Amino acid sequence: MRLVVVAMLVGCYAPHPQTGAPCGDGACPGDLVCSPATNTCELSSTIDGAVDGMVIDGCTPQAEICGDGIDQDCDGVDPVCVANDGADGAIDVSAGGTFTVDMRYANDDASDADCGGIGGRDVFYKIVLPAQEIVYADTFGSDFRTVVRVFPGKACSAIAGASPVCNHDACGGAQSQLAGPLPAGTSCIVVDQDAAAITGMLTLRVTRGGRDGASLGSNMQTYTGNSCTGTNVTNPGTSCAGGDTSTAEDAGYYFTVCPAQTLKLDASTCVDATMTAFDTVIYLRKAGGNNLGCNDDATTCTARPARPTHADGSILTNVASVGPGLFWLTVDGYSGACGAFRVDTNLR
Repeated sequence: MRLVVVAMLVGCYAPHPQTGAPCGDGACPGDLVCSPATNTCELSSTIDGAVDGMVIDGCTPQAEICGDGIDQDCDGVDPVCVANDGADGAIDVSAGGTFTVDMRYANDDASDADCGGIGGRDVFYKIVLPAQEIVYADTFGSDFRTVVRVFPGKACSAIAGASPVCNHDACGGAQSQLAGPLPAGTSCIVVDQDAAAITGMLTLRVTRGGRDGASLGSNMQTYTGNSCTGTNVTNPGTSCAGGDTSTAEDAGYYFTVCPAQTLKLDASTCVDATMTAFDTVIYLRKAGGNNLGCNDDATTCTARPARPTHADGSILTNVASVGPGLFWLTVDGYSGACGAFRVDTNLR
C-alpha cells in the first residue's frame, strides 16, 4: 500500500483588515489609516494619538474618557485619570520647576470664563507663597493649544465665579506665557486645552520671581522711586561693585522674553543727577540666575550734587536677554546706600 501525503497550506481568515501592522509606504489596506504617531495601520489617526493595536471586535473606537468605567477606545481598559484632573488633586508647584502630564487622561472640570473661550480638558496646580511675589509660568514645549488661567489668592476648590489672569497664543504661537504678582497664601493655576483637542502632552514651567516688583515696559521708559522704602532682596554679587554684599534696599523691574527671542536692554541712573541722590548699582539677571550685566560707577555720568568729586551713576548698554524666561532689572545701592532714584530704560 502506498501512502499519499498531501501538503496543504492553511491560512487564517480575518473578517476585516487588522490593526497594528506597519504602514506600507504610508498606505493601509481597507478602511484603515496610517497613524503618524506610531506609523502603524489603525482605525483612526486622531483618537488618543492612535487607536491601540488590538481593538475589540464589534466595538467602535471613540475618544477615551478617563475614570468613567467605560472603555471608549475599545482597548479593554478604562484608564485612570491623572492625579490633578480635579481641584482636590491640585499639584503643588510652590518650589517652581517643570511639570508634565498626558491630557488624554483628564476631564473638563473648570469654567473657561474670561480667556479665549477654550473649554477642553484641564488640570490643576496650586502655589503657596509667604509674601506677595512675581510668579512666571509658560507652556512652551506642549504639543497642543493651551490656556493658562491664574486665580490669585484662590484655592482651586474656590475658583467658581472668580475672574482669572490668563494667557493664550503667546509669542505668536499656540502656547501660553505670563508673569505677575501673586499674594501671600494659596493661588490656583489651571491649564486648559483647546476644546477640539483630545490628545496632548502638557509641559508647564513655573518660576518663582523671588521678590515683588514692577513690570518693565518695552522701548524707552522712565521710572522713579525710593529704594529706602523697599527691602534688601538681592546684592550685586561678586562680579560687580567690588563684590559688594551690603544690605542696601533695592527695587526690581521684571519682563519676559519669548522662546528663541533676544531682547536688548539699556538702563541708566545718570540722565538727571538731581533725581538720584545716592551711589547706585544696577544689574540685569534671569530669575534665579547670575548677572547678565552689572555696573556700579559709570565714568561718563555727571557727579551727584552732594558728591561733586565722584560719579555715582550707573549705566548698562545693550545687555542681551535670551528667552524664554523671566528677567529682572534691579536698582541697588553701594555699601548700604539707598534713596530717591530715576532710572531710564530702553528694552527692544
